[in-house]
Amino acid sequence: MAQAKASQPKFLPRIENSASASTNTYVATAGGNPFESDDEEIFSKRKMTLNIPSNCSGSLTNLIVSKNWLFCLLSAEGRLTLLRFFLPRAIPPGQAGLEKYLTGYKITNMFLDSTGHHLIISLVPKSPGVSSDFLYIHSTETTIAQQLKVRRIEKLKDHEITAVAFNMYHGNESTTGFILLGTSRGLIFEMELGPANDTQRKQLYDLGLGLSKYPINGLELLRMPNSNRWIVVATTPDCIYTFQETLKQEERCLQPIFASYVNGERNPHCEKHKTDLGYSVLRFFAPPNSKYPKQWAWLCGSGLRVGELSIDANGSNALLGDTLINLDFEKSKHMSYDERRINVPKSFVLTEYHAVLLYSDYIKAICLLNQEMIYHETFDEPRVGKLLNMERDAVTGAIYVYTDKIVFTLRIVREERNIWRIYLNRGQYELATAHAAEVPENLQLVLEQRAEAAFKEGSYEVAANYYAETDEAFETVCLKFMVLPDKRPIVNYVKKRLNKLTTSAEVNQTDAVKALIIWLIDLYLTQINLPGKDETWRNEWQSEYDEFMREPTVLTITRNHRTAVRQLINEHADPHNLAQFAISIDDYDEVIGQQLNADRYEMALQTLCKQRDLTLYYKYAPKLMERLPKQTIDALIAQGAKLEIEKVVPTLVVIDTKEQREQVIRYLEFAVYTLNTVNEAIHNFLLHLYAQYDPKLLMKYLEIQGRDESLVHYDIHFALKVCTELDVKVACVFLQCMLCMWTTAVDLALEFDMQLAKDTASKPQDRETRRKLWLRIAYHDIKGTNDVKKALSLLKQCDLLRIEDLLPFFSDFEKIDNFKEAICDALKDYNQRIQELQREMAESKEQSDRVCKELRKLKTHSIRMEAQDACDICDLILLVKPFFVYICGHKFHSDCLEKQVMPMISKDQSRRLTLLKQQLEALMAQAIGSSDNTAEQLKKRADLKTEIEEILAADCLYCGLLIDTIDQPFVDDWDQVNVEWE
Repeated sequence: MAQAKASQPKFLPRIENSASASTNTYVATAGGNPFESDDEEIFSKRKMTLNIPSNCSGSLTNLIVSKNWLFCLLSAEGRLTLLRFFLPRAIPPGQAGLEKYLTGYKITNMFLDSTGHHLIISLVPKSPGVSSDFLYIHSTETTIAQQLKVRRIEKLKDHEITAVAFNMYHGNESTTGFILLGTSRGLIFEMELGPANDTQRKQLYDLGLGLSKYPINGLELLRMPNSNRWIVVATTPDCIYTFQETLKQEERCLQPIFASYVNGERNPHCEKHKTDLGYSVLRFFAPPNSKYPKQWAWLCGSGLRVGELSIDANGSNALLGDTLINLDFEKSKHMSYDERRINVPKSFVLTEYHAVLLYSDYIKAICLLNQEMIYHETFDEPRVGKLLNMERDAVTGAIYVYTDKIVFTLRIVREERNIWRIYLNRGQYELATAHAAEVPENLQLVLEQRAEAAFKEGSYEVAANYYAETDEAFETVCLKFMVLPDKRPIVNYVKKRLNKLTTSAEVNQTDAVKALIIWLIDLYLTQINLPGKDETWRNEWQSEYDEFMREPTVLTITRNHRTAVRQLINEHADPHNLAQFAISIDDYDEVIGQQLNADRYEMALQTLCKQRDLTLYYKYAPKLMERLPKQTIDALIAQGAKLEIEKVVPTLVVIDTKEQREQVIRYLEFAVYTLNTVNEAIHNFLLHLYAQYDPKLLMKYLEIQGRDESLVHYDIHFALKVCTELDVKVACVFLQCMLCMWTTAVDLALEFDMQLAKDTASKPQDRETRRKLWLRIAYHDIKGTNDVKKALSLLKQCDLLRIEDLLPFFSDFEKIDNFKEAICDALKDYNQRIQELQREMAESKEQSDRVCKELRKLKTHSIRMEAQDACDICDLILLVKPFFVYICGHKFHSDCLEKQVMPMISKDQSRRLTLLKQQLEALMAQAIGSSDNTAEQLKKRADLKTEIEEILAADCLYCGLLIDTIDQPFVDDWDQVNVEWE
């Protein structure tokens, strides 16, 4: 309320009702405060002072308002002054004298556009012989002043303007756009008015059809929202007409709206009513700042007709509904003129829920819904002046009532406050609920009555929903529904009350929530297990029950009171929901145990797969393996590396049937080849199963594992023992080879596969071992057969065997001719080898002589040093410091050479060099401190120097080290170099 007072214009002070008003004092009111209490009247009139300029005086004759721009006419002693006020802000009013335009004329009406800048004043002659006319006033303003430009419009001579439809869609402050003008003869014209010039008038339609007196009392131009559908509503004293047409988007002219009606293609929608009145009044109500009205009302001879406007662009009639409010006009037919003047309304304004009627000396407000009068206000003419008219600002919604002395505004305070009760009494509960929503007490009454009505009609589910929203006692409502055979209403009611409890801000409601949840579980289980119901019934209730049990609040309560819930479900003998409940509280151990005890193995496996506790896999997989081997192994494989392979072993020992064995092997292969397990027990187990049931896969497995004993993941000795027991000879040979049991492997291979024996004999690295193995093969192949061809074949297959090695395997009586060729080849081979050895001996002797000769020359070799010789690194005199001289002729100072060599030697050599230097320095220091140097110390020092020189000066820097390191990069750490360069 403080805010409302702060926004009150300073130049509009409030005047108490008891205050007297002078002749030249005019008052109006600001809008009502929506936060007033319900004790305040819906309608009340207020007065406020307008700052009339000192040079203006007279009685008020006309007034009109739009968008807070108020125009009024003051008449006094032959002067007629037009004033324009802007109500929210105290700027000087605009004024214009009109007396020079009114010679021989009188004003019949004023029309103002929605912007408050275009005013039309209708003029009629005071005496015959003068044609009707009208004035156009265009208003402009600045922050400090207003200007009113008055022009007489000559284009409508002889036509009295009785109604104007301004174009709020195309008009602005500078121009009206194309507007419609209605005349006293029923003609509709089109014009566009502006401050400088106007368009030519254009007649669009004739409602009077030649009658000299058929006034158009109301004219309105509308465009439907979100479309280009235009509507024109026109009223005469006895008829209301509607014209509709869809115009092009760029169309500005209004003539196309009437084109099809003028051409006779169709007739306007027309409603005619008998009347004894010479006039009618058309009003529309639109919420503030809305361009399309919500309701329409027409005051005519039959009463006040009220309806809504259509928003359907394709509808045939724009005016929907037609509620007649009877104003007892029939009685007025038999009254005198003065009585009729008092009892027949002259005008009215329309609000959202009421119509305010203006009579000769009073106003009254009637509710549009129940036609009851809720407001009556009498205007004492001697005190406040003669009541003239009433206007409503279509933009702001403010209502103005004025007399010839005072201007009032009709204040409206929450006119919708009692609408809910009207709808409630009518049984229109949706509308009653919508209008009572803001007041909790009213909403409770509506909901209670709505629930009672639904219950009486037998709509129990609907009643339950509404009862849940009321404050009706819980026990009372439950007793109503419990007697019904259908439990759906009671379930819905309890669920909604539960939701209210869980979402309310109240604390300490845990016990109530728990009780409702337990009761709902009982109700659901009763319906699910109700005898005589079909599967569809059960599935519907089961689905709803499952959804209920998944709600967070329900999960929390049932988890905390699991014993009570479990006992309740057991009482209903419902194993399925018992299992589902255990799952919801993560008690999978009990669920799976119950399912296995009931021989529901597939269901148990499904439950096992849903949960995340891996220990249950170790616990229940062995039992599931007995009945569902493939599905169980699938479940284990799905867990991948999450499971510990060692703990799965009890499941894998279930191999009583062929399917079980196949599935166990499948999982072991998954563990070995996919999970890459190195567990020896798993590998041994797989190897044993391969050896026992599929030797071919065993050999594949052994080949994949490889032949390096240190890299295989199975126990080789265990594998050999298993394969020996199961007589898998190929695998035995393979394993014996890995254990270097070559002789045993070859002997075993000779029992069943000669080629395998030969391959095995070729594998040892030791030449002599291979020869011995081939001799065993030769002995096995030749002994007792004396097969010369086999012997010769063996000689070709193994280059380690000679004919002399094989001869002992033949009998003493074998003919030599059979070996003639082989013996000759052997002799040739021996002869060739002897010649090669002789040649090698000769070359060795020659090289030995050459080395001896060079050694003798080295004993006398010397290098002559000159005094001017310089170091090849630093170019300084060589003889001033210790130096090295190489046979190639390069000479280096020892320290220069060390600096160059150090970056090129390895890290091990560098560490060794540092250690040797430290040891040498220690010996030198010891020698300096002691005068007695033993031969052993001298020898040790000499050895250290020799080793240091071998590291630093082992090869010439230019002829050896730099050439050896030519492929090494100049810079090893470019990052460091970049940092240094930056």
